Amino acid sequence: MRTSRALLIAFALLTPSAGLAAQQAPAKGADITGTWVINLAKSDLGTMPPPTIDSSTITRVGNVYEIASTSDFGGQGTQSRVLKWPVGEGEASNDSNGATIHTTTKVLADTTTFSSTISFQGQTVMLQTGRTYLSPDGKTMTREMDLQPMAGPSTDPIHFRLVYDRK
Repeated sequence: MRTSRALLIAFALLTPSAGLAAQQAPAKGADITGTWVINLAKSDLGTMPPPTIDSSTITRVGNVYEIASTSDFGGQGTQSRVLKWPVGEGEASNDSNGATIHTTTKVLADTTTFSSTISFQGQTVMLQTGRTYLSPDGKTMTREMDLQPMAGPSTDPIHFRLVYDRK
């Protein structure tokens, strides 16, 4: 496989709970609009080197969030993407850098849980599960996730806890 594990991890980390709106239930859940910047002191990146930049500006357009993100996770240089994320529950698919990610989200109170399959050239290469939630004051967004590589030098799960501050 020509794609690197670091690139796929970076793709998963850049994708806010990883999805584009395809189908969705009525909007519910926490409002995540605004500009978000990673708080490295509160984040746990596991074995990944810390990014020098990781920020997103999230706007709501109807029942979809449009997310303009910039990051240099994974050592692939600075990457900028515009993604869509359902407001509420739904299923989503997105193609980026040759990878496809399919995500299912569920909302319970202020927490969105997600499960994603990441594929490259039609072959599943990674599974991702996790949850995203806001602090009670809405100034901090936490995304906890586990990435399970399906092949490569290690198939051990990788755990991340990414904390973002609203600017």
